[in-house]
Amino acid sequence: MNMKLSTGNILISTPELLLDHIFNQSVLLLSEHNDKGSMGFIVNKPLSIRLNDVFEDIPLNIQLWNGGPVETGSLFYIHTVPELVPFSIPFDLDKNLHIGGDFNQLKKALIEGKVDERQVKFFLGYAGWSPTQLEEEIREKAWFVTKNDLDIINLNPRNVWKEKIVAINPENIIWKNAPLNPHLN
Repeated sequence: MNMKLSTGNILISTPELLLDHIFNQSVLLLSEHNDKGSMGFIVNKPLSIRLNDVFEDIPLNIQLWNGGPVETGSLFYIHTVPELVPFSIPFDLDKNLHIGGDFNQLKKALIEGKVDERQVKFFLGYAGWSPTQLEEEIREKAWFVTKNDLDIINLNPRNVWKEKIVAINPENIIWKNAPLNPHLN
């Protein structure tokens, strides 16, 4: 069920990555794909820290997500409120998804209650690929590529990988009950 790779696609890790401690059972949103490389965010791996643990001046208890293994000390965000976050970059207009923008304006909108966790998702780190690297990983059967049919910001991370892997191929039902760490099986 692999389709042509493009910005806005969803990447679903295949069972080939079950032993990969970063991408095991991951669902990623591809926020950029061009001849310079690719960038995306793991959307189903919550971290144990919250936004107000990092920014004490933001009194909101918003979940932070593990976006990937690159620049894990940097904060990234995807949102649906470009009118409140100047300089944000659109990457999936069908879903009204934008990345980045003026963080001070976003922070102000959060504090004033004009934006909440249903409109923005915060990540520490991202997943990145050099030119042609992601295509090679797909040829090696590390990823399935699908269109984005998810509500990325509000999805329930618990079963999304298992649901997507079976939707891609019903024969993948064997993986539906696989533990996150296969060594524990």
